[in-house]
Amino acid sequence: MPTAKTGSTRLLGIAFTWLLLFAGLHLSALYSYNLFHSLVEMFAVVVACGIFMVAWNTRDFNRTPYLTFIGLAYLFVAGLDVVHTLAYPGMGVFDNPRPDLSTQLWIVARYLEAISLLIAPLLGMRRVRAEPLLAVYAVVTALLLVLIFSGRFPVCYTATGGLTTFKVLSEYLICLILVAAGVVFWRRAALLDRTVLNLVLASIACTIASELSFTLYIHVYGMANQVGHYLKIISFYLIYRASVSASLKRPYEVLFRDLGLREQRLRASEGRLRAILGNAAALVIFLAPDWKMHEFNLGAQEIFGWQRREVLARDFLSLLIPPEQAGAVESLLRRSLGGEPQRQVDTVMLDKGGQAHHILWNCTRLDDSQGQALGLVISGLDITVRIKYANEREELIKSLQEALAQVKTLSGLLPICSHCKKIRDDSGYWRQIEQYVEKHSQAEFSHSMCPECAHELYPEYFPDPAAETVPGLKTPGNQPKNR
Repeated sequence: MPTAKTGSTRLLGIAFTWLLLFAGLHLSALYSYNLFHSLVEMFAVVVACGIFMVAWNTRDFNRTPYLTFIGLAYLFVAGLDVVHTLAYPGMGVFDNPRPDLSTQLWIVARYLEAISLLIAPLLGMRRVRAEPLLAVYAVVTALLLVLIFSGRFPVCYTATGGLTTFKVLSEYLICLILVAAGVVFWRRAALLDRTVLNLVLASIACTIASELSFTLYIHVYGMANQVGHYLKIISFYLIYRASVSASLKRPYEVLFRDLGLREQRLRASEGRLRAILGNAAALVIFLAPDWKMHEFNLGAQEIFGWQRREVLARDFLSLLIPPEQAGAVESLLRRSLGGEPQRQVDTVMLDKGGQAHHILWNCTRLDDSQGQALGLVISGLDITVRIKYANEREELIKSLQEALAQVKTLSGLLPICSHCKKIRDDSGYWRQIEQYVEKHSQAEFSHSMCPECAHELYPEYFPDPAAETVPGLKTPGNQPKNR
């Protein structure tokens, strides 16, 4: 673990290295400004090409779109800087170059760099298609070179007047674009690693300072021009650290940072899904393609009496399905695994004690991102009680229907003798009224005698019911028991 002393020593080493670098460049400027300028520009070109190579070779699995976009942009910025270096006064590469040729190339390169840095964070998490983007940048760069070498691009420098108004205003506009890029990067800080974000913002700040210094020089060999190139070195070094060094040293934090975030979201989502399924009243079972159970939620545990740890990696058919139904259920599972979901299947399943349960279940195939089958998801409800109640209801309805069928009622007009009170049936026979009623209903007769008939037949024992009751009169209620 690095100590504070080690960190201080490292910082001193870095500062000393930069001091030696600037001292060497200053000596080269004293010897030949063209040598100094070429060294600075070649450093920037090498860094830009390095950024492009990393972005291009990681484009298929890089989940940080800004890196791919900046890498492609800096390839063409490097190309313009190469032409700018070759066109610098005193290099002798071009025959009779215009005094402002290198300045024009500088301006278009900085415009391209600033606008690219502004667009990069606006991409968000949208994936960049590298090949079409490469073609777009190639066309734009070619058009800019045509404008410059055809003399249609505005003049940026004159030997007598120095920097033109267009050149100075362009530098200020480039600074404003860079400020806007820094603001967008800052507002979208969640897209970048914190260290990388700080390096990008520092690089943008140095680029702004460099552009401001280039608005001050009088001739191309002046001190302000030299300071601007020093700041450009620092700016490109910082963007190198942000894009190349950070990407190679900490790939999981930079190149795969989004993958890590997605993994965290996936784990959180999986946790929520497990909580929902685990506490669902319905049973949920995950089956592998070999019918081994890999998930057994709380609903399934309550129905079947098994604990989750007891059934994981055990065969679904042999554990829960009666042997006589295993073949039919396996056929349904295979059809579902082939892509044909099974809906509302009523199957008898056995709990831990061997008791049968009617389960109404659905079965759907679970695929991975490539469309390959991971297994099956079975969800269902225990309808045993529902079926029991339905059977009891049907039995009750059946018994009521049978009882209703046995009920016989009398209706219609009955022919009855006015004297003997016999009833004529459907066949024309005259029958006693009690026989007829017993035949056509569930009633049964028990014979007795009404008070009027009793008085008529046995007047000595039964008085006239219409007469008033006289004390001492012999009635059935006060007759002596033994006569």
